Amino acid sequence: MEQKEIQLLILASSIILLMLLVALVVIFSLFHKRKTRLLIQKAEDKKHFEEELAKTQTEIQEQTLKNVSWELHDNIGQLLSVAKMQLTMLENNVPEAQRKQFEEAANILGQGVSEIRQLSHSLNADFILNVGLEEALKAEAERFKRLNFLKIDFKVEGEAASIDKKDEVIIFRIFQECFSNCIKYSRAILLTIRISYMQEQVVISATDNGVGFNIKEVGEGVGILNMRRRAKLIGAELSIKAKKNEGVSVTLVYPYKPTNTKDE
Repeated sequence: MEQKEIQLLILASSIILLMLLVALVVIFSLFHKRKTRLLIQKAEDKKHFEEELAKTQTEIQEQTLKNVSWELHDNIGQLLSVAKMQLTMLENNVPEAQRKQFEEAANILGQGVSEIRQLSHSLNADFILNVGLEEALKAEAERFKRLNFLKIDFKVEGEAASIDKKDEVIIFRIFQECFSNCIKYSRAILLTIRISYMQEQVVISATDNGVGFNIKEVGEGVGILNMRRRAKLIGAELSIKAKKNEGVSVTLVYPYKPTNTKDE
């Protein structure tokens, strides 16, 4: 075989090997892209499923709270109102010495009716939708204040901005859980609540001066995990700072949705 033929054979072999190599690279690249797409799609499907599951759970919880609200207002509230009315009617028929006790009992029942109605409002999403997030948080804080659980320092900064109504309900539930935890565990005497409206976001914080806790030692309970899940559902950032004997601070940063910008 002549030298020229050998060179042509080597060149042809090299071209064939190069083509095979290119084909393998292309096939591997296509396979890798398809695999990546499938993984991305799988991750998106999982995320979508988790979001839909979270929304469904939230809707179920809201309907349950609404049912409890109706029961408190229409049944228990009505029964206590009737009891107060009957007690007031009997007041004139008792001896003078006991009349003051009847009056005090009637007043206590009246306060109980008022508090049950206020509680039923806070459990009903319709109330939050009607009055708005700011007023709903203020009403909840005032309820704890009236019950002498602790002092409340409530302040609003900046110009109020429009927030998606459904998101308002979720934000309210987050801080309702926060307030409840404060009452049950903190032994605080002061709860400071701040709502700061900014250009692109609203920042809401609740800080108590209670006993606090060490998150690393205690961990996050169901209440805190539920708060984080709700915040994630509306695209908000939730941070919790806690230290033993230095209280707890919960801060939520909610970015306005595109339809809630001032220009629009």
